[in-house]
Amino acid sequence: MAKELAKMRSIRTMQVEVRTSLNNREEANKAIRLEIAPIWTPNKEERSERLTNLTKALVEGRAKVRDYQKGLRELKHELKSTNRAYDLSKGE
Repeated sequence: MAKELAKMRSIRTMQVEVRTSLNNREEANKAIRLEIAPIWTPNKEERSERLTNLTKALVEGRAKVRDYQKGLRELKHELKSTNRAYDLSKGE
């Protein structure tokens, strides 16, 4: 029983860390978008090196956001199953 409680506590701690990282990454992506907006051009031949680099950074940032979101979902499912195991062990 104590093992499940410790595991749930560590999962909650990991959730807080992942949420913090997700928020920081979303803020960084927002800043990149604000830099891209004034220099954006739909014509690929007219794009500058800076715009290309910012676009690549935004693509990488969006991939990190998806990874963080996936990690949060996995932690939620893990917490749910651990909580279920705790409830079952408490009933015995």
